[in-house]
Amino acid sequence: MRILVMSDCHGSRRAVETVLFRHSDINTVFYLGDGIEDFFAVAEFFKGKNYYAVSGNCDWNSLYPSLGEAVLEGVRIIYTHGHRYGVKYGNEKLYEAAVNTKAQLVLYGHTHKAEAVYSDGIYFVNPGALHGARAGHEGYAVIDITEKGIVPSLMRL
Repeated sequence: MRILVMSDCHGSRRAVETVLFRHSDINTVFYLGDGIEDFFAVAEFFKGKNYYAVSGNCDWNSLYPSLGEAVLEGVRIIYTHGHRYGVKYGNEKLYEAAVNTKAQLVLYGHTHKAEAVYSDGIYFVNPGALHGARAGHEGYAVIDITEKGIVPSLMRL
């Protein structure tokens, strides 16, 4: 199974559209907040996909939760924007949440810095930002979940 992970479009519907067109073959999409209304305005034109989404600190009055859980291909995933976990100062609180929920994959945004880290049997993947990257370039992530393991890839927009 292949999943697509995006975060922090901050109004750039064009960025969302570009990624969804580029990966039209991927049917499972995670959006990690900050621009959730813009994300779904574009996603509406990409029917037949399974969308998982959480709100971020800039998604005022959003009805979406700030944390979600999913199990795909036997892999327990937690996903969040990250602001409620202090991710700008480290992943300790995310690690604790992953251990408490027995998650094998943690998806988060907020920092606008892409990274994929493996620690103590848990993958932590931040796709970076679709708009306003703070280090490097705008980007997103594609993650393969196979019977042999989890393979995250950080992609340039």
